[in-house]
Amino acid sequence: MKLYFARHGQSIGNLNRVHQNADTPLSELGISQAKELAKRFKSIPLDLILTSHFERAKNTAEIVAKQTKVKLEITELLREIKRPSEIEGKTTSDNIVFSIKEQIKSNLHDPTWHYSDEENTYDLINRAHEFIQTLNQRSETNILAISHSNFIGAVMGVIILGDQLTPQLFKYMEDNIWLHNTGITVLDNSENRWHLVTWNDNAHLGNL
Repeated sequence: MKLYFARHGQSIGNLNRVHQNADTPLSELGISQAKELAKRFKSIPLDLILTSHFERAKNTAEIVAKQTKVKLEITELLREIKRPSEIEGKTTSDNIVFSIKEQIKSNLHDPTWHYSDEENTYDLINRAHEFIQTLNQRSETNILAISHSNFIGAVMGVIILGDQLTPQLFKYMEDNIWLHNTGITVLDNSENRWHLVTWNDNAHLGNL
């Protein structure tokens, strides 16, 4: 199996640097990015497009599916990490956001700790494992999965580090590995083992 991961196009939340919820749509630039992503995949064989149910990912996937005429399937496994509701709608530089994130960072070692209603990093890593297991049960050969930066990063961490991926290592990856809107990451599964082929290919965007 070959899996193409793509991050969604730029959202209104990305543009305004605010923490988003599931309903945040694409920006005008994000729509243009999704269209360029669709052009890229018109010449790449696909059997299926999987997408997060979050609007920004689903909108991106719908644009690609319309252009490529490939079947689209929604799965909540591909959703972005759920942040505490208290920070949704607040800018990334807000003092309240900073305080909450510091508390979360201080408790990364505890799999049972939550600030409020968020997924913690253990939850995210477990969901990445679950997604990989579902892929191993599929019959399609070429799949495009449209998701979000943190979840794609979690899947990459699981594939590269396996059970050695800790929340602390994931946090380091999150802080240091950038994933562009509509950046493409390619994974190949041969002999029951996943391999990372390409990370964050955004050549299709040109000057966007």
